[in-house]
Amino acid sequence: MKESTKLQWIFLVLGFGAYLSYYCIIAQTNYWRKFYSNTILTIFSMIYEVSQMIGCLIAIPLDKKFQPKIFPLMHFTVNICALIVLVPLKYLKNYNLKCVLTAIPISTCAITASMFYPCMISCASRVNPLLSSTLQVGVGLSCIIIQAVEDLISIYFSHYDTEEQYEHLLVLNAISYYVTGCVILALCFVMWFVFAKQFPNATRKAPPQQKKVLIENESQSEVNTTNTSVTNTSADLLVGDINPNSVIHPVIENKKSIARRIMPLGIALLFSYATSTLIFPLFALNIPSHIGAYKYNQPYSDWWSLIYLTIIQLSDFSGRMLPLSKKFVDKISVRTVISICYLKVVFLVLFPLMSLPKAVVLNDFVQKMPFISSDTLSIICAIVHTSTTAFTISLGYIKYQELLDTDEERDKGSFILNIFLQCGLFSGSLTGVCLISIFE
Repeated sequence: MKESTKLQWIFLVLGFGAYLSYYCIIAQTNYWRKFYSNTILTIFSMIYEVSQMIGCLIAIPLDKKFQPKIFPLMHFTVNICALIVLVPLKYLKNYNLKCVLTAIPISTCAITASMFYPCMISCASRVNPLLSSTLQVGVGLSCIIIQAVEDLISIYFSHYDTEEQYEHLLVLNAISYYVTGCVILALCFVMWFVFAKQFPNATRKAPPQQKKVLIENESQSEVNTTNTSVTNTSADLLVGDINPNSVIHPVIENKKSIARRIMPLGIALLFSYATSTLIFPLFALNIPSHIGAYKYNQPYSDWWSLIYLTIIQLSDFSGRMLPLSKKFVDKISVRTVISICYLKVVFLVLFPLMSLPKAVVLNDFVQKMPFISSDTLSIICAIVHTSTTAFTISLGYIKYQELLDTDEERDKGSFILNIFLQCGLFSGSLTGVCLISIFE
């Protein structure tokens, strides 16, 4: 197997394990609604995003003290342990205590994920920048496969006669799901060791001498330029062609800081992520089915939620696949990525109109439906919104590298860009939690 192909497989698997725990949690929609509440997923999503924000802030000082390889080891270990303890917490009698204790493993998964992902982006930038896109494809692949597993398990456990059987099947569903997740995370653990062994330089800090050498080269170039200028000037003075006071000395322009160079892209991605986390899951999972309401008197059926969530995951995966082509990536400029991010403002209007007011069906009669009630439009919006979010994030992790010069700058830039993204996730999730009451 070629080295490039091997690297692609390694980063595909590592990307698969980046947010696997989060997707496992989100996919268990019926489980959370049954044993917790209808809005608990939105609360847990906000906790996840806040924890990611905390994690990316912690990652910067930790990156200065430890080698990057500590982050993947921490990430996979913590996520495996978190998936193991989620189901037993369901049996706690005190509801508030159950919610608090369930939030702890979800929070720790988020903290380690926000440290792990920029670390892998940094490793990719040293080996091949396009591996950042492969990493994103792995993330998207985990979405779609985890959702497919959930669909199959839901179909297998769909036959029940009593409420007790339904609860028992939901627990079996969750156990099967989380065991599968633990096995995949263990495989990711192994793949990380393979990568660290074959490419040890990529898993270490960028040598600080690199920037120093660059400065020394610029200084030497300045000296050479000055000497050449003085020599030419002296020769010209001999023939009286130039005034000695008119000699122009070269001036070295101070470059902007890393944060300022990637700020326009970072703010655009922040807006894109804020839009995405506000819309999903709060508005997206509360869109009723027009056909289900008028034909079956069930606007919010489990099957409609499952179908809609599957479409979202497929769209996310397709959006991450687009930046795999180098020719395609080269044609897209940073300005184009920024423009696409801001155009998503239209979805902040459409999704609330498709989910509010909440659908009401009484005595086989539809009494109330959202302002816009169309299954076709809701599916199209889900596809376009989710795919563009994944597309811009994937491209953003590639394009930020073009704005920086050295490996050391790209290492720091990956963590700074991650802060912008986590700010977007946090602000969107916080807004979503504040709006929960409109669906209660």
